[in-house]
Amino acid sequence: MKHFLLAALAPAALAQTFYGCYTEGNGARALSGSSLVDYITMTVAVCEAHCTGLGYTLWGVEYSGECYCDNALSLGSFPSFPTDCGMACSGDPLTICGGPNRLSLYGSSATPPTVTPNPHPPVTTFQPEGCWTELPGPRALAGTGAYSGSAMTTTGCGEYCLNSGFTWFGTEYGSECYCANALDVASTMALATDCAMACSGAAGEICGGPNRVSVYQWV
Repeated sequence: MKHFLLAALAPAALAQTFYGCYTEGNGARALSGSSLVDYITMTVAVCEAHCTGLGYTLWGVEYSGECYCDNALSLGSFPSFPTDCGMACSGDPLTICGGPNRLSLYGSSATPPTVTPNPHPPVTTFQPEGCWTELPGPRALAGTGAYSGSAMTTTGCGEYCLNSGFTWFGTEYGSECYCANALDVASTMALATDCAMACSGAAGEICGGPNRVSVYQWV
């Protein structure tokens, strides 16, 4: 009798695919079909059971105890840096349940869901623009920023910024990424040797330096 009771209280994982860490949408939840909040016992299996029980094919856990469901991602939700999702599930400290405004995204299909990035001009590649100084007030690239811990790469920063709708981006202090649609006019070009810190996610790449940004532009 106890055996069956415990099985009912602990939902078993169904067929699922982990797609990675995703951003929230542009002014809306990435998954807005249904939600479940439980900051005490939330697990990926609990979220999965809730969402699939309602007929949804995508589910994501966020901020340790939040669960969201839908059949498609909203505008502006796209893959983020894996280290953005670093919060343990409230009901399973050995499993990650997203992060602040970041979803650990799962689904029933082996193929990742289609993403619709924020609008940006048609571009195909990015080019280096040099090493630039940071500013005492606003950032040299002040559109948005991200910190990736151990996962920063030049390409990762570039894709994050382009998906966010920005065509200029820069890496700083080894693991920071900043985006904008123009470089602040108060920022000045620095010596190339001022940008000498290896990217935290790619030892062979340079990701700026202390108060110095390795700047790039999508073209």
